[in-house]
Amino acid sequence: MIFRTRDYDRLSELFERRRMYPGYRPTVREAPNGDGNVDADKRYLHVALKYNPPPFAVKLLAQAHFEACRIAEALGVPDAFYPRVQDETLRVLDYPAGAGSAEHTDFDLFTVMCYRDTPEDFVRLDAVDPRAEAIDPHVHLGELAEIIGLGKATRHMVPARPYAQHAIVYFAMPSLSARLPDGRLVSEWLAERYARSRV
Repeated sequence: MIFRTRDYDRLSELFERRRMYPGYRPTVREAPNGDGNVDADKRYLHVALKYNPPPFAVKLLAQAHFEACRIAEALGVPDAFYPRVQDETLRVLDYPAGAGSAEHTDFDLFTVMCYRDTPEDFVRLDAVDPRAEAIDPHVHLGELAEIIGLGKATRHMVPARPYAQHAIVYFAMPSLSARLPDGRLVSEWLAERYARSRV
């Protein structure tokens, strides 16, 4: 993993800024698979360029993007869908004691687990694409990867535990203006997917 506890601690300070940092919206909840099963207790915030994050967070975002580019090269991601930092997100996750995440697949090309204080509590429910795992054991494919033919998206979950869990993940995304095989723009597909998963 490319980040350490000190990186998580610094990023987690953005939780406390609330109104001052737009990448944290505590009223937004997720039903990751759009099935009504809501992850009501976890907290998350996004470090993305559109939220104008502080300089230290931009540096971490860049480090994660460079790792995503390395993985994209090794996977052979087509140029049209190459990860683009303008559309990518570093997600900071805080699971209080008793909180977890429902079984789901991610939306993106692939997700890089950048930090997790309890790695054993991240449960993959499908075998990870062997090419991806050979590149980085902390990466798994998302739904966009499956749509463009890179491999099957990995179902996963975080079980609730009697202790807190902390993580940082990076969602590698292509340009929102890229056109998918069915003719839709990534932005159009993503809007439909968000409509089913945000409550």
